[in-house]
Formats: sequence, structure tokens, C-alpha cells
Amino acid sequence: MQTSRREMNKIEKRERIIKASLMLFSEKGLENTSISDIVEKSNIGRGTFYNYFNTPKDVFCEILDDLNCKINFEVKQAQVGLTTAYEFLYASFKAYLDLVSTEDMMLFHKNNQNQIRSISYGSESILSLVLNMQEDLKRFPEVTFVDHKYYKMFSLVAISSASELFVCLHHHYFESSKNEMAHFLANLFVSGLKNYGSSESK
Repeated sequence: MQTSRREMNKIEKRERIIKASLMLFSEKGLENTSISDIVEKSNIGRGTFYNYFNTPKDVFCEILDDLNCKINFEVKQAQVGLTTAYEFLYASFKAYLDLVSTEDMMLFHKNNQNQIRSISYGSESILSLVLNMQEDLKRFPEVTFVDHKYYKMFSLVAISSASELFVCLHHHYFESSKNEMAHFLANLFVSGLKNYGSSESK
């Protein structure tokens, strides 16, 4: 069934609102972006905005959910067929860093840290990413947690650390390539797993 011209027009306007909002959120953050800003930037009427969203936060949540779904997909794709915990973690971190390292995404994260944190941890896509990681970790002999909750704790720390390090990079705390950051994080967590395993055996 073909999409009607009216439906295509509705889709185009919604996408225009989202694109304009992303630019504004990236430039000055959610808290400093008003409906008037979005309406002006997307060149639509105020009433048209309300046909799709009620507040700037609604648009923000949609952008973030779409991003988290993409992260989930790209990370899962990168993890396929890997045989060591290091490879698994490196590929996961690298896939995330590749996806968020566009100019818009860098500014979006830098200028919306609190909102991203508070919204993401209630996101189905992030919860799915955590669940997938904690289950996948069980197939690696290097990962030998006795209690199931530690798989979830490890996955949460791994996922959040990549995001925090990415934000710190763009606040100029240090200089690094994506490869170097992914390697550092993967080695850090693999080393932690080894030390944790040896302390458990004592």
C-alpha cells in the first residue's frame, strides 16, 4: 500500500521537528530550548508542533530513544561471533563510540548529560542492552561471577563508563582516539575480571 501525499507530508514535518530539535538540543541543551525555538528552527506553525509533541522534552525523549535503539542494534551486531571477553568488550565499546562520535551527537551528549542519564536508565532499549550483555558474558570462561546480580552490575558499569568517558573526552580532560578508548576500557574490565576471580578463590 502506497503512502499518501498527506501521510508523507506528516512524516516530513515530524522529521523536520526532530532534526531541528536535535540541532537546538546539541547547541544549547534541552533546558534552554523552548517550543518557540523549535517552531522557528523547523519553520512550522506552533499548532503543527502540538500535532506531534506536547513539550520539548517529548521530542528529546524520542531522539534519545531512537539513539539508544541504534546503539543497541550496532553493539549487538559488533558482538556476533567473538570468542574472548576482551574482543566482546572492545567491539561493544568501539561500536558505541563510532555511533556517538558525530559532531551533533558529541554536542548532544556534552550539553545534556543529566537528562540523558535520567531518561536512559528507564529506556527499554538500554535495559535490553544491559540484559543482552549480562547474558552474553556468561559464555566467556574469563567471567565467573558466583552471584547472578554481578553480571548485571558489571554490564551497567561497563555501559555507563563508556558514556562517561566519552563525555569527559569532549570536555577536554584528555585526548584519545576511539580505538584507544575502546582498548583501554576493554583491558580495564578484563583485568578487573581476572583480579575479581583471583580474590573470589581466596
